[in-house]
Parts: sequence; structure tokens; C-alpha cells
Amino acid sequence: MQKGEVYEQLRSKIITNRIRPGEILTEKDLIAEYGIGRTPLRDVLMKLQEEKLIRTIPRMGSMVTPLDMAEMRELVEVRRELEGFAARLAAERISSQQLDTLRGILQEATEQFRDERRVDNISDYFDTRFHHVLYEAAGNGKLVEILQKLHVQMLRLWFSLGFRTIPFASQSDSLYALLEAVAQRDGAAARVAMQQHIDLYAARLKERFL
Repeated sequence: MQKGEVYEQLRSKIITNRIRPGEILTEKDLIAEYGIGRTPLRDVLMKLQEEKLIRTIPRMGSMVTPLDMAEMRELVEVRRELEGFAARLAAERISSQQLDTLRGILQEATEQFRDERRVDNISDYFDTRFHHVLYEAAGNGKLVEILQKLHVQMLRLWFSLGFRTIPFASQSDSLYALLEAVAQRDGAAARVAMQQHIDLYAARLKERFL
């Protein structure tokens, strides 16, 4: 299996809780499972470590990082503000091609994700793709870097609490409102729509905490 494929599979399994926090990954087992060489595998593990999905345990292997629920509450608050900021910038800077891409993602999700199903590849999932395009449209590289890391951590929290997928139907109204605000170049409305979208996540997470 190619290095990129191994990275995507391991990353998705960690994020969706199929490889659980605290689990130890050894090079020997991963080489046997994925048929990958030691050097490319170490490149994969380094990328996962940079995303704070794993950390090295000397003489043992790599451990999937535990989730700190107190820290996650703080991340939700930070993400709400930064996502709103990104939406405002995107409304000012988005290209027609990026708008078309966002419309296409939502149209595809409307047609394909009416029912909940397990997420197999995070990078291909509508929520990740939509947010990634919006981040890029904001035109601020540092902001993109921060938000992508926050997005990964929030997805991990979502799946660790027992959700099997991210239901599109319950979010479609907020996402279409966000898209409309961005298309109208209305930064203030885009910010509000994005924060309302994040609030939907927060409400569902709060239900599970309680």
C-alpha cells in the first residue's frame, strides 16, 4: 500500500475512534497490516504526530493521544470564534470556482447523506471538504493551519462520544444559510451563520456530556 493511503487510513481510523485513544501502534504490526516499508511508515507516523493524533512512547511504539475533555470544551469556544472569522474573510475573498465547489459539495451531500452511515475516509467526507474549501477561501494561511488542526480534534471528540457519523440532514439549513451569505459577500451574515453551525455541534456534544 502506498504511503498516502496508509496515512489516510490510519488518520481516519484514529479520528473516527476505530483506533481508540491510548492504543499502542507498533511499526512491526503496521508493516505487516499495510505492507509498507519502514521508512515510508515513519513518514506517516511523523505526519500523524504533527497533527497530535499520536505520540511516541520509547521502546513501545506510538500511542494514540488521549482526549482531554476539559481541553475540548476550550477548543469548541476557540473554534466558534475562529470559524466565524474565517467565514467573514471567505465572504470577502472567495472565488467563483470555490463557490461552485461549495455548492457541489452540498448538492452531493443532499443526495447521498440523507441517512447516517459510517465514515470511512475523513478526507472525502462532506463536512471536512466543505470546511477545507471555506478555510482556503479565507485567504489566510496561518488561519487555515490553525483551523484544520482544530477541525481534526473536534471530529475526534465527536466520534469518541459514540456518534457513528455526522448527519447532514440536521445541518443542511445552517450550511445552506452559510453558503448564501458567502455568495452574497455578506461577511457579517456569514460569520453568524458559521457560528450557528458550530452551535449545532456544541448542542449535540453537550447532550452526550450530560
